[in-house]
Amino acid sequence: MMIKRISRSFIIAIVALLLVVSPALAISNPGAISFYAVGSVPQYRVFYNVLESGDRLFVAEQYVHYTVTPNETASEAFLFEVLNTSGNETIASTTLKQYEAKPISIYMTAAQVTTANATNDVSVGTALIIRIMGNPLLFASSTGNSVNATLGGGDYFDQTLGVDGGVATDNLLRNFMITIADHLETFDAPPAGSEYIVTVSGVRYLTTTGGSIFLEGILSLDVMCPILFQYSVAPMTGDAPTSTGAYTSTLSPLNKWGQTTADGLTNLGLFFGLNQALAGSVMLLVFASALAVFTYAKIQSGIAVLLLIGTTPFLGAWLGLMPLALAFIFVIVIVVLLGFFFFSRGAL
Repeated sequence: MMIKRISRSFIIAIVALLLVVSPALAISNPGAISFYAVGSVPQYRVFYNVLESGDRLFVAEQYVHYTVTPNETASEAFLFEVLNTSGNETIASTTLKQYEAKPISIYMTAAQVTTANATNDVSVGTALIIRIMGNPLLFASSTGNSVNATLGGGDYFDQTLGVDGGVATDNLLRNFMITIADHLETFDAPPAGSEYIVTVSGVRYLTTTGGSIFLEGILSLDVMCPILFQYSVAPMTGDAPTSTGAYTSTLSPLNKWGQTTADGLTNLGLFFGLNQALAGSVMLLVFASALAVFTYAKIQSGIAVLLLIGTTPFLGAWLGLMPLALAFIFVIVIVVLLGFFFFSRGAL
């Protein structure tokens, strides 16, 4: 009797646990789900030789529409997949990023293509299948929440020819992205100033807004097709450029003299309790002072010595031995001394 009671309690506990952890299949099917088509041409392509010989970029314009947006995000609820020729094995998969009409993609390296046996002769087409489907953890069945498309030879494009030099319209991947962007802009009707495409000198580019949409759905698209982003990444502005410190970083002992000198100045600075920059400045000033004493002893000219010392900050900064900030301070001091010498002493 005790064993029966324990067994019954155990079964009840297991059932209760399953009820708690099992996903609630409460999400409804979308009002529409498809690969968008322009006329009779479906908007999906496979580009190969994109980043390396033999790779594949499966890219499409999805359309998953809900009248009332569900609580679940598109990434939680839907998948974009590449299936084998029989459709019973998933070769690659990713989540949708947004509902409605949006670009989506899967990139496979040449090694991944070979491993997945997706290396059919693209010149005559393959029977690989792409699919948008509801997440099986959220949908009771695939009916009403999935759409398939079988790829043919006409869906494959050699991106080796898509060189971003000379004629922008020669780039097949770029042209397809602009076609999708055209439809998205019409579909979304963004407010003025937030359009997805801009035309400059007769050539069309993605704006910052459009670029962000495509980069979300097609990772590394800016690397695969940089010409798309020539406007959105670095637009022309009337603002003064902001200093990045790149030039200053080149004025260092390491860049000017090499690792040996840089290490020597660092060790000298440690010995005197200074940093590398100040150690270089001290060395330069000692050398300049010795040269000034030698010059004055030879020609007995204070003006010549001041002019000689006046070049020290500029020479020191150029040689990487004196920080620009310290050189600027020395220039101010030298200008004041020269002014005092010429005007107060009546030298002029």
